Parts: sequence; structure tokens; C-alpha cells
Amino acid sequence: MFTSSRSICVFALTATGLFAQTSPAPLVQETVTTGMIGIAEGQTARLNTLNPGVTPPTLGVVCSALLTYVDGQGTVLKSAVVSVNPGKSVWLDLFSNGDLGLAADQRRQIRATITVPPILPPAGSTTLPAPCSLIGTLEIFDTLSGKTQVVLGGTHLVPNPVAVPTPVTASTN
Repeated sequence: MFTSSRSICVFALTATGLFAQTSPAPLVQETVTTGMIGIAEGQTARLNTLNPGVTPPTLGVVCSALLTYVDGQGTVLKSAVVSVNPGKSVWLDLFSNGDLGLAADQRRQIRATITVPPILPPAGSTTLPAPCSLIGTLEIFDTLSGKTQVVLGGTHLVPNPVAVPTPVTASTN
């Protein structure tokens, strides 16, 4: 009886220890996209990216990101890697005349993406650092006057591709 009780206790403690161990979340990059919007001759698109940081006294994280403009066919029009300090913002402009070469009667559909790479834990650490959280807006403004004509504020998460194992077919010799 005593050995049975002891075995049950050992099993319960081992099982509790196994359930208490958590594996860290997989490190994946996160990409968000704006909706599509048109840009015409004489306009500039500006992708604003804000790192809201954290409230004091905690120190914020400097976030790196890849900012990209894509057209309706998925062609990359312009991109840049940026670093955004806590409480600050950076932007990437796409000029309808200079970057796209649009004539007076032309218009192009575009969208913008923000890709944040995974943040690796410090060497020797088993805990993951807080992820970067960037807020993006896509603005279209008149290049000459600087007046904003439209702002898109909502972004949508782009699903990461899932690796699907290739089925193995049996071969006959």
C-alpha cells in the first residue's frame, strides 16, 4: 500500500512538473498590411510608423521594421529598413512622379506593409523579450501643398505561411 501511494505521488509530481514547463512561443516575423488605395500624379504616399513605447519608468524597445509599398499586382515599388525608438515615429514616402513616374492621366493602386522581425532573447536567457508593437497609418497628400487628402488607419495581419509536409509516395522497383 505504501509503495502504491508513493508511486502515485511521484507520478503526480512528475506530471505537474511537465505541465508547468512551457515552451516559448515560436519566433516568427509579423507582417501587417493596409488596404488598397489609389495614388495619382502630384500626390505622395507616406507610411507613418509609430512605436508607442511603454509608460515610464520602464524602458521601451527600439523596434526594427521593413516598410514596403506594393502595387495591385504584388510588385514591390519601394522599401526600407527602419529603426523606431520608443515614443517616436518614422516614415517612408512614395512619390507619384519621382518613384512611380505617373503622368497626369494615370493612377496606381498601392498598399503598404510593415514587417517586424522576431526578437531573439538575450544570450543565456530562456524568456522572450516583449514584442515590438508598431502602429502604422498610410497617408496620401498633395505633394505641392502638403495637404493631407486621405489617411488609412487600420492594418490587417498577413498570415505567416504554414509549412505543409510533402506526402511521400511509395515507389515500386
